[in-house]
Amino acid sequence: MNDNKINCEICRDLIPLVRDGVASADSEDAVRSHADGCNECAMLLDGKLVPAVPPSESPRVLLHVKRHLAIVYTVLMMLGIFFGLSITASEDMFFNCLIMPIVGVFGYLMFRWKALFAVPVILFVSSLIISAFGLIYKEAQVDFVTMLMISLIYSLFALSGIVISMLLHFAFGGKKTERSAENEDQC
Repeated sequence: MNDNKINCEICRDLIPLVRDGVASADSEDAVRSHADGCNECAMLLDGKLVPAVPPSESPRVLLHVKRHLAIVYTVLMMLGIFFGLSITASEDMFFNCLIMPIVGVFGYLMFRWKALFAVPVILFVSSLIISAFGLIYKEAQVDFVTMLMISLIYSLFALSGIVISMLLHFAFGGKKTERSAENEDQC
């Protein structure tokens, strides 16, 4: 048996490996001998105590959540764009007055102030893609000028959603301290 003593921090790092059965025999012996003399580590080893998330872990968790939210915002924005563009030639075209501002909101959540430029570009590229599929499947074809005008009108609707989101964000706590702005820039 190894006579090396370990401290609580090292023991807590090794406990998940011991519980999963993947720790080396020396590591397992060190953890078990430490847990014999330390109540808190013994409770962690037995699963009777849930470890607190160390302060160094919380930014990683927050970053993980932000990435998942960014994916959700992007998917919802793209679904809104493609749904709105797909009903352009139908009787339900007036629903785009509601759909495109919502697309703008998701664009703002995803890109912040850059959404003022990104969302219109994404709308135009999406219009090109849908027009290309129309040409491939010989469906209703829209000429380039009409597609450009539709994209411009939809972009104006989306920009209204972006501006409203910006104003609401500013009004309800969008003011950042210098420290939180630096942390966000690092992500």
